[in-house]
Amino acid sequence: MVSSIATTGITGNTYKALLRKQLLRTKPSVVGMAVAYVSVSGFQLVKKILDDAGVEEVRLVTDTKDGVTHPRALEKAFDSGWGVRVVDTLTGTFHPKLYVGADKFDDNAGLAGLSLALAGSANLSRGGFLNNGECTFWSIAPHSRSSASRAWLDCWTAGAPLTKAKLKDYEKYFALRNRYRKPADLVALGVADDIPAKNGAPKKGITPPKSEEKTISESAASVAWAGLQSFTGEYNLQVEFPKEAGLVLRRVFGTPAKDGSIDIACIDGNVRSFKYKYYDHNGMFRLNIPNSTPLVDWARQHKEGIAYVEHDEEEDVLFFQIIPPGRLLMDVVDRSLALGTWGRTSTRLYGWY
Repeated sequence: MVSSIATTGITGNTYKALLRKQLLRTKPSVVGMAVAYVSVSGFQLVKKILDDAGVEEVRLVTDTKDGVTHPRALEKAFDSGWGVRVVDTLTGTFHPKLYVGADKFDDNAGLAGLSLALAGSANLSRGGFLNNGECTFWSIAPHSRSSASRAWLDCWTAGAPLTKAKLKDYEKYFALRNRYRKPADLVALGVADDIPAKNGAPKKGITPPKSEEKTISESAASVAWAGLQSFTGEYNLQVEFPKEAGLVLRRVFGTPAKDGSIDIACIDGNVRSFKYKYYDHNGMFRLNIPNSTPLVDWARQHKEGIAYVEHDEEEDVLFFQIIPPGRLLMDVVDRSLALGTWGRTSTRLYGWY
């Protein structure tokens, strides 16, 4: 059989197994991938397949306009020596799912010696490769080599080369696009593989992500939150934001006034004067919350909920809220857990995105 239409994720077969089989069968020197979205786990899955198949050169072009493709996946592909291009200028989403293998890339024809083409419908993600119901046309030594090569070239030339500067800008855009997405939608889109949470807390055995696993760095985030299970201050409520969450606040608050005060809008519509200080020796950021702030007395009494700070870049407005247990709190915590932007002290959780 030299071509077929196959389903994966429905009858037991997977796209991972299909792609691996055909790459080992054809042994192309180069592989090109044009897909809408790329996740970290998707990158890891396909890199293992490509390495096992002895592929010498890899090119990847993907969409960044929707803020779904994972910046860490792009970083890993870039650092692995892949040629990477991103598309963010089309009227709509860059949405192909095209995988091609050949003897070499050709700047004029797209590919030379095309030996394998797979079209539709899996993104480069764990869901696409292992779990989702997909449908793909694959062909060995395709009869329509020129059209398949042209399709690849069209996709490749639609993208702009990824650079470190462009990746840094995209990380900020990615953080903005995912700030309000529901945690379940992050999984459905492939931004995250799952939500390692239950009732607004990490599932048993889940540990904070390592530095290289964190989706959004503090330099790109605009939201920071910290649990209210512990705090200090007999007069004003003093909440410490640990580590990365503190770095987010230090960046968005900017240079402090001489007395450390800053004006922040609250959930009741009033702007209040907060005070803050960053401690370099331990990375902690202490925020003094005025007593008139909604739910301060409740937080003192119950020692529950989270302190939530957000910076609206477009309006350059800071916002603060104490969020008690409930759906909103679960959305905030679960989002950080899904994105891998959280940590834990001995008494409480904290996060950023």
